[in-house]
Amino acid sequence: MTSIVATPGSDGAPATPSPVTPPAGGLRARSNLLSNLAAFGLFALYGPAFELFGQLRYVEVAVLLFLFVNAHRAWNYVDRLTKILLMLFVLTAIGQTMSDIFNGVYADSTVKRVGTYVIFIAILLACKLLSLAEWNRLRWILAGYCLSWLFIYFVGTSAAEFYQDNPWRLGLGWAFTLAICLGLSLLPRLYLVSLAILLPVAALHIVLGSRSIALFTLFVFVASAYASIFGKPVPAKVTVKRFLIVLGILSFGIAAGYSSLIWATEKRLLPAEVQERTEAQVYSQYGLAATARPETAASLSAIAERPWIGWGSTAYDPIIWRYYIDLLTANWRERTDFRTIYQDTFYQEWEGGLPSHSHYFGAWVDGGILASLSWLAVLVISILAIMQGLTWRHPIVPVVLFVASTTIWDVLFSPGPHRMDMALRLTLLTFILTFLANIRSAAASSLSETTDN
Repeated sequence: MTSIVATPGSDGAPATPSPVTPPAGGLRARSNLLSNLAAFGLFALYGPAFELFGQLRYVEVAVLLFLFVNAHRAWNYVDRLTKILLMLFVLTAIGQTMSDIFNGVYADSTVKRVGTYVIFIAILLACKLLSLAEWNRLRWILAGYCLSWLFIYFVGTSAAEFYQDNPWRLGLGWAFTLAICLGLSLLPRLYLVSLAILLPVAALHIVLGSRSIALFTLFVFVASAYASIFGKPVPAKVTVKRFLIVLGILSFGIAAGYSSLIWATEKRLLPAEVQERTEAQVYSQYGLAATARPETAASLSAIAERPWIGWGSTAYDPIIWRYYIDLLTANWRERTDFRTIYQDTFYQEWEGGLPSHSHYFGAWVDGGILASLSWLAVLVISILAIMQGLTWRHPIVPVVLFVASTTIWDVLFSPGPHRMDMALRLTLLTFILTFLANIRSAAASSLSETTDN
């Protein structure tokens, strides 16, 4: 009997199951962009942009040109899970268009918003091709993208506003932690011991004011240690029952983290700057959840009023805005820089429609429930990846858990879509889920053949 398992290679890379032939050979023969070092360099330079219907980055143009050259073979090399995602994002673009037409939005706003999704769909497809369905190749690409956050700091162009003022909280901290996780995947023999490096990384996040990334880093440490001891070479298929159980565990974990943050605030255990901000949120009349994410609270209010068709991409409602400003006031009750609040929050958000600060809720507010389905699917994929990671004994697990958990957070609580960032995350998560499904399928086929003989 020949068993097929996810045996790590010398560099911690998953073995490719025999029934699946990656497109690497054919694509390498077509382009000079496909050496690992060239792919690393390409994504390390991500950042500089030019204005064309909004910001379009030079690396995005290069990736799109690569897709154009290989357009005739692109769809054949994309896994089924990614195909479903691509179709759902097309549905998001359609939902946004319908909502804008219904709400009488100017055509240029519709073109800009829908155009972002069209470019994002193409970039996701191109990233799947560039990754060659190989973990080693994908690791080079992700490492280059991590380096780009440092490159952006010096170049001065970023996907996040005010990045140079607080780079660690606006992306550099996330990239640093992902780079550490990628490094851990190179140490299969020292994997369990080397996981301990995530503890000082989490402490660094707390000191630098990145509370959410600190919690995710601690989660990755605990979950990866658990998986390295109790996990299996090939994790079992996710069932509906297990999915619901994990949802319950995640909900409990969120509640525990929420309670822990309140306890630490009451005991004054946080760094001074974090303590000041958190105290204002905890002791406000609206509570920590609403004042920490006032845009999300306001978007939920908007969704409750128009759940089906949405408000359109440039909508404005005075009642929702009044609620949003009340939350901001409660959030900053001990501060004195109200002029900054007005200029950098109220005006910027008003130009972009109702406040949401969320991929999922933003799509729902702007385009209705139809536009939100794609981001709901991303949430489900991320949860499935976490479930697989919790039961998989492999050095790639910290990368999977960190990307999946932060993707859930960003889809719910960060504005977007940041095209390249989300495309690379989905490239990784769909690759892992497809890889494990193929492994299980190949193992089942091998067992069936052995039984027949």
